[in-house]
Amino acid sequence: MNRKTATASPKTIAAQKPRLSAVSTNDGDGRRNSMSDDAYNIIKSGILRNKYPGGFQILEDELARSLNMSRTPVREALLRLESEGLISLIPRRGMRVLPLSLDDIREAYQLLGFMETAAAEMIAMRKANQEDIAALKNHVDQMEAALKQDDILQWAEADELFHRALVNLSGNKRLAKIANTLLDQTERFRRFTMRLRKKPTHFVSTHADLVRKIKKGDIAGIREVHLNHKQRWLEEMKEIVEKFDISHV
Repeated sequence: MNRKTATASPKTIAAQKPRLSAVSTNDGDGRRNSMSDDAYNIIKSGILRNKYPGGFQILEDELARSLNMSRTPVREALLRLESEGLISLIPRRGMRVLPLSLDDIREAYQLLGFMETAAAEMIAMRKANQEDIAALKNHVDQMEAALKQDDILQWAEADELFHRALVNLSGNKRLAKIANTLLDQTERFRRFTMRLRKKPTHFVSTHADLVRKIKKGDIAGIREVHLNHKQRWLEEMKEIVEKFDISHV
């Protein structure tokens, strides 16, 4: 079987082009740090949304010019992204976005299944958790509303926010940090395949069920619902990979 590299179409790339957020600027180091954060957020967004797909390579000077920035904040941003395992820096050749193999993606999803389940249990066991539950339910409502309008991109945004909220609300900073790194990596694959998959109605109902289990403090139910959800996504991922002959992203 011939294997093909997953790349984003020009139309998709244009639609996903990250925007430079407005920031307050200060003199000296404050302004430099602000520009570095901007560069980091823009480049990272471009990677996660496949504007810069796996294997993409660009010189630092060229990247800085495309962002209308000087090299210093861009260099600082790239060092951060390298430490997160999203890119590699190659002397005299700039940055290269690290491709993710299917094994990388599968392993990340398997770990996320356990970590997100643990996070949900931590929220469920905390008595003062009503605001957390309301925040999770709000993301589920946004997913449901997006699907009613057949807005798959908006659904993907709400779904990402749900998963990040789940781990961030756990109260365990180490779990949240590791899980967010894994979510960064799997986001690239999820974004690439979101228009190749079936309408994710089932996943919205599963998320809603998980929130209900958290509210009830049903630990056994949380484990059953979320691990089954991750297993179903792994099976769907396998079908997509085989159907479209994807080797990596």
